[in-house]
This record gives sequence, C-alpha cells and structure tokens, in this order.
Amino acid sequence: MNFNRISLKTRAKKILRKNWGWAILVTLILTLVTPTAATSYVSNQARDLVNPYRNTQVVQNDGDTDIDVESRINLYRYRPDIALKRYKEEVDAMVRSIMPGYPGSTWALFIMAIMISLFFAFVLKVFVLNPIHVGCKKWYLRNRTESKPKMRTIVETFTEGYVRIVTIMFLRDLFTFLWALLLIVPGIIKSYEYRMIPYLLAENPELTVQEAFDMTKKIMDGNKMDTFVLDLSFFPWILLAAMTCGILSVVYVAPYMAITDAELYVCLCQGKDRYESI
Repeated sequence: MNFNRISLKTRAKKILRKNWGWAILVTLILTLVTPTAATSYVSNQARDLVNPYRNTQVVQNDGDTDIDVESRINLYRYRPDIALKRYKEEVDAMVRSIMPGYPGSTWALFIMAIMISLFFAFVLKVFVLNPIHVGCKKWYLRNRTESKPKMRTIVETFTEGYVRIVTIMFLRDLFTFLWALLLIVPGIIKSYEYRMIPYLLAENPELTVQEAFDMTKKIMDGNKMDTFVLDLSFFPWILLAAMTCGILSVVYVAPYMAITDAELYVCLCQGKDRYESI
C-alpha cells in the first residue's frame, strides 16, 4: 500500500479543524457541481417522465376505472394503457395552458422542451460546473498550506487555463460514461483511474489532454483498490449521517471525506515516506 489510511484521516481532521466553516461551504458547492448530484437529478426527472403514475393505483367501480393518487400501487406497471392516456392528457393540458393557440402536436413540443432543457443542463455542466469543481479541489490543496485560502480560488479556473480545464474534464466524464456503458465494473475502475484529474488541473491548468490522462493513470496505478477501500472506510460515517437526515454529512462527514481525498492526492504524488515525514 502506497498510503496509510489512518495517517490520511488524521491529517484531514487536523486540516478540517483549521477552517471548518469555510470547508463546509466549499464542500456544499462541490456537492452541487459533482456528476453524482447532476446524474441523480436527471435520473429522477427521467423516472418521473417515464413512469409518472408509480404512486397511483387502479380502482374499479362498476366497470369504470379511476385513479387514486394517494395509493402506492403502480398504475404504469399494471395498466399502461390507462397511464399513457392520462399522461398524454396531462401533457396536452399543460402545453395548452402555456400556449393556448399552439396548432401542432403538444406531445412533440413537450419532448422538444425536454431536449432543450437537457442541452442547457449539459452546457451548464461542461462550461460552468466542471471548472467550479476543479476550483474547489484547488481550494482544498491551498487549505493545506495556507491559514485562510481565499474563496475566489474556486473561480480562478475561469481565468486560468479555462479552455483546457473544460476540455479535459469533459473528456474525463465522457470516457467514464462510455466505459460504464459496457459494464458497471469497468466504469467504476475508470472513475478511480481518472480520479486525480481535477487535482492535476488545479495545480497545473495548462496540462494537455494527453499529459493529464497519463499522469492520473500513473498516480492511480496500483492504488485503485486501496483507494476503493479508503472510500469504504467512510461507510459507518455515511450511515451515521443518514440517521441525522444528512445534517452530520453537511457539517462534518462530507468536508472530512473531501479533505481526506485531497490528502490522498498529495500523498500519492509525494510518496508515502516523504508525505509522512513532513
């Protein structure tokens, strides 16, 4: 093992205590711009679109079918014909209320609106959220050595190497997604292989695409499984945070994990012996 989990966590706790309030704020920002958060939101929206009646049930009354919206039985699953009809009626009513005189297909207009929304979400992710993601990593690295790193560090990525940051982060997300299409496991492996790209860009925003991917592969070579175990070691904290409705995650667990991740990057770059001797 090229790092010691206890050593990383001990240092992370010490660093967290130094700027606890600011670390909470930066971690909140990071949480909002991470692919996990964005993917979760899009997945929920897609689920609602495909299955809008998952919390409804069919009630038979003298041959007529009504919808009990308070029930938990899935109408879409058991009576898709009724679900689709009701869904189209709701979409039509919604579009007509917004555009009363629209002569075309309301269904096509609705799908077009969804596609436009997804496009703008994609643009936001690539050109705004990804640079902020790298900026947060940059703040964590500065927080190790500076007593009070400036919050403007988070947006410095918009003026320093912006084009390369956007390009490399987009390719990282794209490659991870394509690998995940094959099977879940290859996608997970690649996500660990590309894990250090945001830190590399935070330290050197002028890296080329080839340099960034070569460096992260070299850093994570032989360390992916140990890093996975490091992530698993936080599972008890995550469970405890869930018991507090996420409050503990906001004020402690998430910042603690984020700072530990930054310490992991530094340790793997410096080497275990040098890292622990400083």
